Amino acid sequence: MDLKITELSFQIERHAAHRKTIEQKIADERAELEHRKEAHAELERESRKRNLDVDELDENIRGYRKRLDEGIISFKEMEDLRAKIKSDRTRIETMEDEALELMNRIELSAVEIENAEAQLRQRIAELEAQIAEIDSQRQRTQDELAELEATRTQAADEAPSYLVSQYETLRSEFSEPIVTIHHGTCAGCKLKLSGSTVERARGGLGLVACEHCNRILYVE
Repeated sequence: MDLKITELSFQIERHAAHRKTIEQKIADERAELEHRKEAHAELERESRKRNLDVDELDENIRGYRKRLDEGIISFKEMEDLRAKIKSDRTRIETMEDEALELMNRIELSAVEIENAEAQLRQRIAELEAQIAEIDSQRQRTQDELAELEATRTQAADEAPSYLVSQYETLRSEFSEPIVTIHHGTCAGCKLKLSGSTVERARGGLGLVACEHCNRILYVE
């Protein structure tokens, strides 16, 4: 019963670890989608900034033209304004090309995010189904463990107290305090047993212990 109790306890720990791993997968995949959404939002912010920059340059050009058309300025200042207008127009053309490319990236990103969201919903549904199955298995294991522990407690209450005490002392030292005799040796410490010890164990003459490690011996 104690070996089975240990095994069930390990199973419960494995269930908990597996559940935690799946929960982390869900968190990681959600975080990845949020990262993609943030990258998409950054593209949109960059697009708005480019549009504002183009509007600003366009406003500058209108101001330069007004000074050319209405103002009384020197020839040098006139040439400077014309050069600025030409430079700003070139910059606008470049920025408009970049803005168009940026818009294409935004549209592509939006489609990719939409697909990723659909895939994530399906993926999370699958992972949550796995979690539900793990929880079900863990509950069954916990129920079995509780029943077995109750049976063990009853068995310990019914056994002679000195035997229980001896057994518990051995169990605190060894994972398997009760072992078989295998070809005349103790299956626990692997040391050769005396003939009398083997015969007493074979004959069922009381509780027989290994003379080397004190584990309780029995013959299959």
